[in-house]
Amino acid sequence: MKILMISNHLGVQSGVQRYVQNLLLNLDLTRYQVDLFVGLCPSDQASCAPALEAAGVHIIAVPDNKKARIRALYQHLKTHKDYDIIHYHTASKIGAPVCGMMRVLCPHAKIIVHSHIVYPPMTLTWRAAHLVYQLFADYFLGCGVAAGRFVFGDHIDRRPNFSVACNAVDQTRFYPNAAARTAIRAQYGITGTERLAGFVGRLNHQKNPLYLIRVFAAMVQQDPRWKLLLVGGGEQEQPMRELAAQLGVADRVLFAGVQNNVPDYMNAFDLFLLPSNFEGSPVTLVEAQGCGVPCLASTNVPGDGSVTELVHFLPLSAPFEEWAKTADSIAPGGPHADYWPTLAAAGYELKTAAHRMEQVYDKVAGEGAR
Repeated sequence: MKILMISNHLGVQSGVQRYVQNLLLNLDLTRYQVDLFVGLCPSDQASCAPALEAAGVHIIAVPDNKKARIRALYQHLKTHKDYDIIHYHTASKIGAPVCGMMRVLCPHAKIIVHSHIVYPPMTLTWRAAHLVYQLFADYFLGCGVAAGRFVFGDHIDRRPNFSVACNAVDQTRFYPNAAARTAIRAQYGITGTERLAGFVGRLNHQKNPLYLIRVFAAMVQQDPRWKLLLVGGGEQEQPMRELAAQLGVADRVLFAGVQNNVPDYMNAFDLFLLPSNFEGSPVTLVEAQGCGVPCLASTNVPGDGSVTELVHFLPLSAPFEEWAKTADSIAPGGPHADYWPTLAAAGYELKTAAHRMEQVYDKVAGEGAR
């Protein structure tokens, strides 16, 4: 079966791209011939291309610019019409007319659209996008029900051609690891009596990093043993540094930058913070649970990925003092427990999730698959 998968870019800091990499590395690539159409890796990130190419994925890398990617996709599909399935990862309204373009250029391909976002408020242009998606796509996936409804329509989950594709993670990487915990904490000078909160992701508007600094300042005011370790980069790093200095916590905020050994950092945390403005179903939330780390997220993060008792939610309207008190109560510190039996039973183990995707491909392609 020949599949064209379309994603954002090759950088592993993107949650969507980490999901794509995880999926492709666990598909049976002896049965599925996959072309990955994707933007080039951003200069500040490591690329997932080497691992994917080694596994047998053919990568078609184009400039990492939305308009340039659409133009390049148009040119590609004009001369490559033999795909059985086009699997399109989308988080935008512009994806709807792109879906129409794919239908015109590849009329025999089955189009699967895959939502990775909830980005309120709902607008009339989003409502129009729902209709366009539903007109041209054959099958709908969401990283959670909320993401499916937001991008494809309020009742999309009632249709037989919709299913949830869990943002599964690699159990062989994200698990409680006492040695990794000790090593990272020693590397950053975290003493045995100190408590470490952490964050992994882009330092951008979606992740609400300035709010994160204010939450952390309230945590320090309640318990001065807290430190904060931030893994990732982005345009709001400098404003975060300035706000931390203004609030008197700059000496307790550590910027680690982009890192490849994310599981080690997750294990070092006593608490994972995710006060996002909007999300789909964040991979990092599942990664943290895989490592046994208590999580405190905003209610703007959909509950789909809250698989274990580790995850707690508060609204962004809650006082910072309430965030601090909750953080204190849910993060006892010490060794992390193993929650993988619960995560695996919910479908968040990679091989299970990849097998379910193979079932979707076989069902959608039907007897016409090559």
